[in-house]
Amino acid sequence: MNMITKRDRHSDQRRYNAPTTNEIAMVFVNSDGEPPFERNIRVYPLYPENPQQPFINSNILNPNLDPMAYLIFFPYGEPGWQPNWRCESYQGAHGNQSRVNVAMLQYKSALEAVIDDFNPIISAGKLTQQWIVGSYLQVEENNLNSIRTHQQQLRTELYQGLADRNSSNPALII
Repeated sequence: MNMITKRDRHSDQRRYNAPTTNEIAMVFVNSDGEPPFERNIRVYPLYPENPQQPFINSNILNPNLDPMAYLIFFPYGEPGWQPNWRCESYQGAHGNQSRVNVAMLQYKSALEAVIDDFNPIISAGKLTQQWIVGSYLQVEENNLNSIRTHQQQLRTELYQGLADRNSSNPALII
C-alpha cells in the first residue's frame, strides 16, 4: 500500500491538497466500511531467510514490537505483554487467587511508573509521546480483538430484553 500526496496548484480539490500542518491523521477502512482487522508492521531483517520475501509481517499485538521499535526503552530486547500473562497475587487481589491475569493496560501503565527516581520511558520527550500513542493503539486493538474473538462468551442474552423493549416502543430513548 502506498500513499501519495498530490499537489496541483491550479485545482483546489480539498481532499487531495497537501497537508498544511505537521499533524496528519489517516483512517483506513475495508470495502465494508469497517477498520481493517489485520494491521501488520513490516520488519526488514538485515539478512532475510527468504530472499524472495525480504520482509516479515508482524502483528501490532506481537510482544516483540516494542523492543524492535523502541530500542532505547528496551535495551535488552525483553518481550512485552502477551495474552494470558499471569503474575503472582498481590495485596488486594480478589478472593484467594494465587495468580492473576495481567491486562495489557496494566502492563503498559506499570512501564510508565517511576522506579528508582528515573524512568527512560517518561523521560524521552517526543519519543515518550510516540510510545504512549502506540501503546494506546495496542491496548485498543487488543480490546477489539478480544471482543471479536469472544462473541460466544459475551453475555448478550442479558441485553435481549432491553432490545425487545426498545423495538416494541420506538419512542423509548435510552
